[in-house]
Amino acid sequence: MKRKESYNSFFLNIFKPVILVFMVLSYSMLAAEGTLFVGLEGSTLPTYYSDLSGFPDINWTSSFPFDVSGAAASDEGMIYLCAGAFTTHLYQATLTSPPQQLCTVGVDLSALAWANGVLYGYSNYADPKGIYSIEPLSGNATLVLDVHTNYGYRFFALDYNPEDGLFYGYTEYGTSGLYSIDIISGEMIYLTGSIPASNGQGRGMAVGNNTVYLTATRGDDGIPYFAYDLAQGAGGNWVEFPNPYPEHHSTGGAAWIPSPDQDIQISGQVVGSDHPETGLAYCDVILLGDNIYQTQTDENGEFILSEVIGNSIYFLEISQTGYGDYFSEIQTTMTDLDLGQIQLTEIPYPVDNVIAIVNEQNTEVLLSWDVPVSGRDLEFFKIYRFPAANSGEPALWDLLDAFWQDIWFTDTEWAGLEQGIFQYAVVAVYSNEVEAEAVLSNEVEQTGVNAD
Repeated sequence: MKRKESYNSFFLNIFKPVILVFMVLSYSMLAAEGTLFVGLEGSTLPTYYSDLSGFPDINWTSSFPFDVSGAAASDEGMIYLCAGAFTTHLYQATLTSPPQQLCTVGVDLSALAWANGVLYGYSNYADPKGIYSIEPLSGNATLVLDVHTNYGYRFFALDYNPEDGLFYGYTEYGTSGLYSIDIISGEMIYLTGSIPASNGQGRGMAVGNNTVYLTATRGDDGIPYFAYDLAQGAGGNWVEFPNPYPEHHSTGGAAWIPSPDQDIQISGQVVGSDHPETGLAYCDVILLGDNIYQTQTDENGEFILSEVIGNSIYFLEISQTGYGDYFSEIQTTMTDLDLGQIQLTEIPYPVDNVIAIVNEQNTEVLLSWDVPVSGRDLEFFKIYRFPAANSGEPALWDLLDAFWQDIWFTDTEWAGLEQGIFQYAVVAVYSNEVEAEAVLSNEVEQTGVNAD
């Protein structure tokens, strides 16, 4: 026995560094480049996400609260969610924006997966049970693979691995454990047994960087989450990592959001309301978020913001002298974003120094004003008259001329007015019928007495 113990000790001393390196490499492979998103069902607790840095000792960040039954993420980082047990509602979200309902799906969904631009879901209650392709806008569901009729499988956890082109599912029914699923041939291969949990239940799955991440249901029993490196092939081991819900017993969902291979760009064209057919040059364009991006429009009013980080919310501000500032919230994904044509509203500068003078005969009023130097295309003026008591009610004003061209106006109808105190208003009208604020004149009195 001493010789055997000595031999084993010698063997371990020789190969221990190799074993440690292998373990470190295995853990580093599991710590994938991307983001793992998880949530629980029937609770509206916060969802969580992690980039898995330092795996298996990872940290979680809380996100929006939601009742998550199944989850999947597109290559561009859009998260699809089905909410709650026995519901058929499908939602869309990102890590920084809360879910918005898209549709009602034609079958009940227990899990979601994203593969090659198509959303899939697993239904344990449809007839037949199996994997369905889902049209996110209409909710139409088409059976892709029946895994129950001839096999008896019920996969509450499902996702797709782009590295080998296979789906993966986890079941606690029949021969429980992890399976690879080829939806073309229908072949299902058993890889490994149940996770070492009190009930063996794993109800949320995400596959990233050739690794299966499985969410166990019994956080209240101290059960962690588990990862399976698919490079092990069949018969490998589950690796534990922290469960962000240590006080809860619930099913849920998970999604893998891949890290972007490259940043995105945001483009658009800015035009003015005075000449929308022409681009507005040299506008300041600022994109505010975790990072700040800034540029100017070119001579055609076009702009491009390059190397923008995707899957984030930004605030876009565009400004130009003589125009009102433009503000907009923008939600980016991982694809380039063309904002199309953005129109800035010209600032319609009002006239100034509107003066009304009654002639000596009390038969006419001469109205004059100053025109602002604005560089805008001033086309004409609107002239109004009204009792001074109605100065705050433009709907009660009398329009004297809608297309006046000069900077003076003679009210030849003054002599026929009843006695009272009156005012005038002048409105500058610019191209495309953009009106400035009305400017009021001084008050003038109709005494009803005309001089000879």
